[in-house]
Amino acid sequence: LFRNDVSLGGASSFHLHRKDRKYTKRNTALMSTITTENELTQTQQKTLKVHSVESFGTYDGPGIRTVFFLQGCLFQCLYCANPDTMRMNSGTITRLSQLLDTALKMRSFYGTDGGVTASGGEPCLQAKNLRLLFKELKERDIHTCLDTNGYIMNKYVVDLLEQTDLVLLDVKHIEPTIH
Repeated sequence: LFRNDVSLGGASSFHLHRKDRKYTKRNTALMSTITTENELTQTQQKTLKVHSVESFGTYDGPGIRTVFFLQGCLFQCLYCANPDTMRMNSGTITRLSQLLDTALKMRSFYGTDGGVTASGGEPCLQAKNLRLLFKELKERDIHTCLDTNGYIMNKYVVDLLEQTDLVLLDVKHIEPTIH
């Protein structure tokens, strides 16, 4: 079992990666609650601003993945791999239930290592609703991966991280003038 704990302000921690699938299933069963009708309705009504969806992704986490590229990023890096995802006022408003359906249709291709990755842009800008999607994915035992620059930290991001199996942290240059 490979497990890393990262401290978030001292008291909270999350697992960066859970390699042992049995461990993930056991903890998911212990920690998750049954989805109420209200939570299901929230998932159906809540939305994310999506730039694009990639199926059969192999660069954004382990295995074969569905990658949701979310719209918007505050950093505006000159060397960005996805500059078309930067604009805040762009993207397609997409219901969480549609994204969940997309992931479930691709599930048979994930095998034991694949799953869903949220990338962007900066997905943590939309953590309030993304955490609900990741919760639904985890309840269905689908591996979740978050590709983030790590700049945003609030209660929604902390909750999102609790639903995340793997974090791809894109560390930026510490000097703003060079960044």
